[in-house]
Amino acid sequence: MPVAARRVRALAATMTVLSLVGCSTRVTVHQGPNQPPSATTGSTGQGSAAPAPTQLPNPPSAPTNLTAAQSNPVEDSYYPQRGEPYLDTLHYGLSLDWRPSTRTLTGRATITFRVTEDRSELQFDLGSALTVRSATVDGRPATTKRGPDTLVVSATVPKGTQHVLVVDYGGTPATTVAPSKRGDQTDGLGFTIEPDGSAWTMQEPFGAFTWYPVNDQPADKAFYDATLTAHEGQKGVFNGVPGQEQVSGDTSVRQFHLDQPASSYLTTVAFGPYTLATDKGPNNLPLYYWYREGRSDSANTIAGLRQTPQILQYLESVLGPYPFASAGSVMVPGDSAMETQTLNTMGQSTATQEEYFLPTLAHEYAHQWVGDVQSPADWRDVWLNESLALFVQAKYEDHADITPYDITMGGYKSMDQQLRRESGPPGKYHKDDFAASNVYVCGAVMYDAMASAYGEKFWAALKSWSTVRKYGNVTRDDLIKHFSTTIGVDLKPWITKWLESETTPTEPPPALPS
Repeated sequence: MPVAARRVRALAATMTVLSLVGCSTRVTVHQGPNQPPSATTGSTGQGSAAPAPTQLPNPPSAPTNLTAAQSNPVEDSYYPQRGEPYLDTLHYGLSLDWRPSTRTLTGRATITFRVTEDRSELQFDLGSALTVRSATVDGRPATTKRGPDTLVVSATVPKGTQHVLVVDYGGTPATTVAPSKRGDQTDGLGFTIEPDGSAWTMQEPFGAFTWYPVNDQPADKAFYDATLTAHEGQKGVFNGVPGQEQVSGDTSVRQFHLDQPASSYLTTVAFGPYTLATDKGPNNLPLYYWYREGRSDSANTIAGLRQTPQILQYLESVLGPYPFASAGSVMVPGDSAMETQTLNTMGQSTATQEEYFLPTLAHEYAHQWVGDVQSPADWRDVWLNESLALFVQAKYEDHADITPYDITMGGYKSMDQQLRRESGPPGKYHKDDFAASNVYVCGAVMYDAMASAYGEKFWAALKSWSTVRKYGNVTRDDLIKHFSTTIGVDLKPWITKWLESETTPTEPPPALPS
């Protein structure tokens, strides 16, 4: 997610107005690579009553080897009401049907999971606006009960064993309140429905539960496959590589595959009148741009998206090889942006602000390395994602001749103390002020000090950082250990002070041993 740009500029009077640069990268429109469908059995079972749903295609089956998705979930220290520490989901097979005229989502979730303790009940997060029709565990009917935005499934599952839960559900999703004061989150988190019947989602630190049953916390990563059915001329969009679209009348069906495990906040879904454009990035990386033709800002939008190959090329020079099988963005009717895995979710208003679009794209693409390939184990450490992404964004803006780095960083330094006073230190931010500017700016200033002090040693540590617990979860201790070891100096006392001090630290980074 980008820092709230209007807020940053209001505080940093020394920063200049940005300008964008153009490019003539060729983009072609097509339907994506062919992906043959695969089947997973979904059974009926005992559950609360609901109207009969649309007939759903079966979700794609889980990969044979799910080892990479084994996580060590913990109870989140900031938002413990979401997610269960004993539950390790391994794969979500989602079949979603959206009908815009009735605002109805019909879903089937096939969830492969394991537990880290003996359980007789399993609790998943699921929005109260959605009604559960049936549930089965390993093909046997399971009794369910509902709590506030939760689904409790009765099932005897021993510690360490793997099982499959199938949930059929439906209704009109509702957003959830964000633990934030940001102006771009006033409409809530999760599944957002527009007046024209289109829909989209952003969900950091939580909100995936508004549209599917999930262990909605960052420490639990899983593989994802989805089959999306859209009606009335709309198209469905999901993370990852899109398969061949099947069209019948005004109905579109398409499968999507996400190649590496993802935390739930990094999933995305959108329904609307989308056009798919494709491109190639570094090393022939497949790029997918989902946008709406016919808008007054369509030309600006596609011109900005065409900068993706150049943005990724620069980011690879700083952060190392791109870590996923595809990249791209989906444009949605919103004000913010989100680093959803492999496919950024970009608010359309970011494209109308010419001084904002390319830096925001660079920020969200940087997150693919910093936050997606390795995600925080606890929301206390959201600065792990945002500080580095903002620091790299500032370097990209300088590289692309948008804003000189010294001007950007000078503005950030002037803001540090005020942000700590308003929202807390970046590593101990106020729990009702999630993703405030402090977790971006204060840490970016810290990295600037490290880069100035250590030069090439710092850049080597940054470039190899995404290989630590790759495709898993990291903590601040992991980062401190990596940078200390790679640079050759104990950074723990200095970094800890930067993260937890109520006032801006004045001490320089510790000197390298002679």
